[in-house]
Amino acid sequence: MGLRQKRQELVGLVGAIGVVIAIAGFVGGYLSPGATIVWTLGVWIVGTMLVRVFTDPPGPGK
Repeated sequence: MGLRQKRQELVGLVGAIGVVIAIAGFVGGYLSPGATIVWTLGVWIVGTMLVRVFTDPPGPGK
C-alpha cells in the first residue's frame, strides 16, 4: 500500500501529535500556554498541508 492510500491515517497521526503537544503543554506544564497554542496549531496546519501535498492524487492525464 503506497503513501497515497494512507492519507486518512496520516492526517489522523498529525492530529494525534498535535493533541500530545497540547496535553504536554497544558496539563504537563512543559510549555507556556501561548507556546502550546502556537506549537499545536503549527503542527496541525503544517502537518496536514504536508500530508495533502505528498498524497495528492494524480491528475486525470497520469
